[in-house]
Amino acid sequence: MSGDNEGAEPAALERLQGVPWFAACTEEQLLEMARIAERLRIQAGEVILREGRLGRELFVILEGTATVTREGHVVNILHAGDYFGELAAIEAVPRSATVHATTDLDVLIVGPREFESMMEVPGFRNALLSGMSRRIREADDRLAAYDDEGDPGPGSPDGDAAPH
Repeated sequence: MSGDNEGAEPAALERLQGVPWFAACTEEQLLEMARIAERLRIQAGEVILREGRLGRELFVILEGTATVTREGHVVNILHAGDYFGELAAIEAVPRSATVHATTDLDVLIVGPREFESMMEVPGFRNALLSGMSRRIREADDRLAAYDDEGDPGPGSPDGDAAPH
């Protein structure tokens, strides 16, 4: 991994705007985040984070592709504009997955110091909380829709036997 912040702002701003967590942030707030975050280039094949290990960084992919695995099984493929590690930015808990670079990657890393600095930017905390709230509501809606698809309901032949 090699670090560099020069020239990070334009590409980083566009990617940060796509992170649901930051949806309520102003362009000025996101530019400040892009300015203070670290930009890294990661070589293909390199492990970025490992399942079960502690971490405190949020990663935003500027360019490239990464693979997410849990217990050795591929669970997601991430591309430019995707992000991972957002919950670790708030709470130091073991990582729930391993992420490795499928191709060379250009990433923006928001570590605990950068995240704390962002909390001092006027309005950022409220914007972040709004974005997090929206993301939780969307996840709840998806879960409810999934639950509805899996539950045949009382009008179907097996409706009364379906687990709830």
